[in-house]
Amino acid sequence: MIDGLPRTLVIVAVVATGVMAGVYFAFSSFVMPGLRRVADADGIRAMQGINEAAPASPPFVLTLFGTGLLGVGLGGWALTDLDRPAAPYVLAGGVLYLVTVILTGAYHIPRNNALLEVDPVSGEAGQAWRRFYDSWVPANHLRALFSAAAAVAYVLALLAT
Repeated sequence: MIDGLPRTLVIVAVVATGVMAGVYFAFSSFVMPGLRRVADADGIRAMQGINEAAPASPPFVLTLFGTGLLGVGLGGWALTDLDRPAAPYVLAGGVLYLVTVILTGAYHIPRNNALLEVDPVSGEAGQAWRRFYDSWVPANHLRALFSAAAAVAYVLALLAT
């Protein structure tokens, strides 16, 4: 059983990975489909606003990237005692969530930044929006899946005896 500070940190990781899974799930299930239903220029403008607001939101940035750092720290702790029943689950939670952070940094942020450069009323805007949407959403499904899987792994760590 995990106790003390590691237990508290794993509980924080459960909540944080669950919150991020919810954010990604919301985007995949209704935010992006809703933006796709409006005129291309309006969808682009809305997504540009979201892409400007997200990195300016300390709670979002802290939860997204702080959870990754927490996972690395917990993974390091787990590696020091792999014989502990919870250790493989803690390690798995950290790795699974790290995939989410990597996807965000390597895949989503560059596409978000490129969309910021699109003039919503230009002749190429509609094509740029469809290309963005068609590639961004499936990768966001993966972020939701990996974040949720990380939360499950951390819960299993708390239940391991």
